[in-house]
Amino acid sequence: MAITNSGSRGRGSGRRHVTAQLVVDAAERLTADRGLQGWSIRQLAAELDVWPTVIYHHVGDREAVMDAVTARVVGRIPCPEVDTPWRDWFRTVLVEGRRVVRSFPGVAFRLAQKGPVTDSALPLIDRGVEVLTRAGFGSEAPAVFSILMNGAFFLVAWEDEHHATPVSYHRLTSFLRSFRGDGARPGLAAMGEYVDQVPAGDMEAFHGGHHSLLVDVLLDGAAARLTTRQGGGEEVPAVTG
Repeated sequence: MAITNSGSRGRGSGRRHVTAQLVVDAAERLTADRGLQGWSIRQLAAELDVWPTVIYHHVGDREAVMDAVTARVVGRIPCPEVDTPWRDWFRTVLVEGRRVVRSFPGVAFRLAQKGPVTDSALPLIDRGVEVLTRAGFGSEAPAVFSILMNGAFFLVAWEDEHHATPVSYHRLTSFLRSFRGDGARPGLAAMGEYVDQVPAGDMEAFHGGHHSLLVDVLLDGAAARLTTRQGGGEEVPAVTG
């Protein structure tokens, strides 16, 4: 549906000038506070003090509004220059991207569910694939890009879910902690010790470190793949210029 910028009559404040930008601004605030799935069109209309039909007129249905919020959030993810070394490029995008997306719960899941079908994601895709191509990944550059991005942002979606449903997360960690010191099952014992590092009531630092480790593992795997493509044991040098 086309986005327009005409004025509309508010519910309780007389004539108000409402624009598509104001609608998305309000939806973004609600998303930061309640998550992308935590508000309805009626609640969004109440936030703006307008009738729900005003939302449909300016932006569209709830799917269209969520798409607009997602596009805006994705547009805030840093997109380094194409001559940035490939590991640095992806570390910036993935680590800083987590910081951006985690501020708007549910956006990461929508990206995982629908894919980056927004114009604001196009520079990231275009530049990221070019960075990998320059680094020597060749025809595998699009696949490697997808693996790196999906792996990092799926974990963010998982974080959002467990922050939204802490009871299920605490049930999982309590179950794993029960295996601490189990000499017969050292793998489970190690997992119990691992989840025991989660600070009580504050998981952000733990999950931030967990995500950073995932990014390192993903990039190490991509680097190993690059060496394999070279076939001689040395990494293909990045193309400059």
